[in-house]
Amino acid sequence: MIKKFKDLPTNYKSALIIFIALILWIASGIFKFENDTIVVDDATIEKIISVRATDIVAKDKTYFLTIRGRTEAENKVILRPKTTSTILDTIDKGQAVKKGDVVCTLDPEDRSARLDEAIANEKQAQLKFNAIESLAKEGYRSDNAVASAEAVLKGAIARREIAENALNNTKLQAPFDGFVEDINVKVGDLISPSQMCGSVIQLDPMIVTGEVTEKNITQIIPKQKVSIELLDGRSVEGQISYISKSSNSATRTYKIEATFDNKDGLIREGVTATIKAPLKELKAQLIPSYLLSLNDVGDLGVKIVEGNIVRFVKIQIIEDVSEGIWVIGLPEKTKIITVGQEYVIDGQTVNVQTVGA
Repeated sequence: MIKKFKDLPTNYKSALIIFIALILWIASGIFKFENDTIVVDDATIEKIISVRATDIVAKDKTYFLTIRGRTEAENKVILRPKTTSTILDTIDKGQAVKKGDVVCTLDPEDRSARLDEAIANEKQAQLKFNAIESLAKEGYRSDNAVASAEAVLKGAIARREIAENALNNTKLQAPFDGFVEDINVKVGDLISPSQMCGSVIQLDPMIVTGEVTEKNITQIIPKQKVSIELLDGRSVEGQISYISKSSNSATRTYKIEATFDNKDGLIREGVTATIKAPLKELKAQLIPSYLLSLNDVGDLGVKIVEGNIVRFVKIQIIEDVSEGIWVIGLPEKTKIITVGQEYVIDGQTVNVQTVGA
């Protein structure tokens, strides 16, 4: 065999030597073991992946039901006159008013004169009634005369009240403390009962309305204290003031209202707001949102390690905050994978490097 090898041409010898060396190099790669490799079926090599994990402990957390909504004024009225006349004066729109303040003033025309006449007639009727009643007590007038004088007096009183109402109808007053939202007339305009003089809204207290699903409506309690967060970051305290008894046929949701103080009137109507109703105390963990993943059937969860084995645990998000997300479903004390979770699966063995929380 050796003699035959020696008889081969030089180029054949070189090729054979290179071929044998290549075979030996490949074989050495298969059977050489490093610290981070294992043999599967004596042929397949699988590298153990290293991950980083952090120990986390559950904390006491209040579970809030979050309801999206918008602010609404407690009251909003449109001022219309009860009579026809000319506008003499109005206040500026946007102005704060107290209950009874005059928003629009109409020309009284002859209504003041009619009231003066009615007051004079009432006084005359009253004097006549008093005289007849006094004479009747002494037997100089009959009961019929007293009744007639009383009827005349009551008629005079009624005409005086009618005249007073007619004059008062020329002053359109704010029915509550609030703000003049709009003025729809100008001085000199002729206005009638079918026309609008202006509108007044009441911003204290303020209401936030929202919709709650039929699943969660039973968890809302009348007069329950709630936290209300506004779009600009402000937060105020309020309470549930209304819970609808019937659902919206289109959305199958129930309307609720929460009331809060707005004494300075700085919070406007129509602002986006969030009602947060506390429901119960839970043990929950705050984790970064990027640690969330899905398993093969679409369940939401995170990956933890038990010993050096990866476990996928389903979780439920109870609140989303700027620092991360509060979740439930994890063990009270656990080691959550923070780096490398996307490269491992449930049941896989890994090298774990624990880092601080």
